[in-house]
Amino acid sequence: MDLLRVEYGDTYISLKVPLSVDERGMAAAPVIEDPSAAVTDSFENPIGTQPLREIIRSKLAAKPDAGAVVVVSDYTRPVPYRGRGGILAPLLRTMVQSGLTEDRITILIGCGSHRNMEEKEIENMLGLKESGFNPAVINHEYDNGDELAFVGRTERNSPVEINKKYCEADIKIVTGLVESHFMAGASGGRKAVCPGVAGKKTLEIFHGPGTLDSPQSTDLVLDGNPCHEEALQAARLAGCDFSVNVTLDSARRHTGVFSGELGLAHLRAVEKIREYVVVGIEKKYDLVIIPAGFVGVNHYQAVKAAVAASRAVRPGGMIILIAKHTDPDPVGSTEYRETLALLKERGPAGFLKTINSPEWTFRHDQWETQMWGKVLSVIGSETNLLYCSLEISDDDYRMLPCNPAVRLLGNPATEKYCGTKRPGEPTRVMEEMAREAVRYAIDRLKSEADRSPAVLFLRDGPYGVPEVSSLRTKKAGT
Repeated sequence: MDLLRVEYGDTYISLKVPLSVDERGMAAAPVIEDPSAAVTDSFENPIGTQPLREIIRSKLAAKPDAGAVVVVSDYTRPVPYRGRGGILAPLLRTMVQSGLTEDRITILIGCGSHRNMEEKEIENMLGLKESGFNPAVINHEYDNGDELAFVGRTERNSPVEINKKYCEADIKIVTGLVESHFMAGASGGRKAVCPGVAGKKTLEIFHGPGTLDSPQSTDLVLDGNPCHEEALQAARLAGCDFSVNVTLDSARRHTGVFSGELGLAHLRAVEKIREYVVVGIEKKYDLVIIPAGFVGVNHYQAVKAAVAASRAVRPGGMIILIAKHTDPDPVGSTEYRETLALLKERGPAGFLKTINSPEWTFRHDQWETQMWGKVLSVIGSETNLLYCSLEISDDDYRMLPCNPAVRLLGNPATEKYCGTKRPGEPTRVMEEMAREAVRYAIDRLKSEADRSPAVLFLRDGPYGVPEVSSLRTKKAGT
């Protein structure tokens, strides 16, 4: 028997597994001893461009009343904006010391197509009150045509519409976190602009079925990745004067700060994460257990963990996904729910055929549903995806393409815990639910193969990138 320590929101659960488990995670990465100094140093010694002070002073010399926009990520990314090693206060301090006044600085939240952030959430994320700065803060609204500006077309002829406030700024600065990304290869860099502050028409191409169906649209691949290429071209059309990105280890400690020219600084950050985010495995497994991680604030975001697990599970195998959904809507948008119902009804192949049809009208958030389809194509059936969440209601579970593990606790538990704000013991209940999910999966797999299943635990959730060793060797030699 093995005892696993599984991330669950801002805490952990203990999970007993009645057989031996292979546990894998990201490699240890050297952390920066003084992240605050590294942040400020990156402004003075950037990659591929002039120091930030010089850029700002040059802009002000040409236009004394120049204004600046700083794009920040939203609540779905653990970007260290505040605290020790926080990037926002030093950035604002440098901007002000270089001649900008606060009334000419706007912080733009790169929501992409996500919901707007509320005032309390913004303060918790950015820590502006403790920083002593009080610039204007606004949410990007991807579907507000009045707030978008057309800036050109990509090489694939995609129309690029970007937040008007960003386009009109004399000084454009983007910030973010570079980590592996299951569509764009890596997050951060150009993604602050596209999809961060891009419009609906642009996102329909960036997140379109043809783009995502490419085998190159996957973790840690940039060359030939249409998601990456579209985003980078869109960002260059919109312009960017300076970027600030960080890389983190599995404990969210700084492993690097990469400031400077948008493309070059991002490439350097991607090189850094390649050193430790690949999770080497020797084979594909019958059962993969994975937490949804920080990003798994709802079902829409939890697909990132499911995709990571699908890289390590054998065809027809099973996945147990453990999630603590903190978003007010634990599932996602109305159109996301509608496309999930379509996936459940038609299956992965039927869903893909439907959204590629000329008669299909693009739906908001359909791209994540397409990724769920990719997961189901590997495991073969939604019954093989045991979904462990206490925030999703029983009614919502009925339309999700998964096997709700809460039902293994019996109807009384379903009625008591699903979709409620329980003041009691969610951690204890989740431990019980996950334990029952493991028991159910092992019993089923044993009955199908008449042997004990091979079980893998991916402790870092969606942030590690599982890769079979033979595939790693082959890639290294090409």
